[in-house]
Amino acid sequence: MPYVERNSSGEIISARLVPSATADEWVEPGSAELAALTGISPPKPDPGNVRASLEHSDQGLIRVLEDLIDTLLAKDVICFTDLPLPAQNRLLQRRSLRDSLNRNADLLDDDSGLL
Repeated sequence: MPYVERNSSGEIISARLVPSATADEWVEPGSAELAALTGISPPKPDPGNVRASLEHSDQGLIRVLEDLIDTLLAKDVICFTDLPLPAQNRLLQRRSLRDSLNRNADLLDDDSGLL
């Protein structure tokens, strides 16, 4: 949930998996502010284990690359079909997974004031 919404005091009040009109600021998933909101601190990689550190940083980098590809596609710099077929398939698979997560998050995030 790296896209956050802040109140007038600058405190994070909500987080989403995708940007929205009110939550368009991206923060690092391991940020202290996000951990304070969720109450969940991400596991810290063992500094002595370079492989674990790389894997931990890969998670954030993957999201950056997805956003970069989406931006290039939106600006018509590249076409989706310009990408190799395996890359297209992986991106479509991740989009499908993210859409599924977003649908579930929207169900939990629906604050219609009924309660």
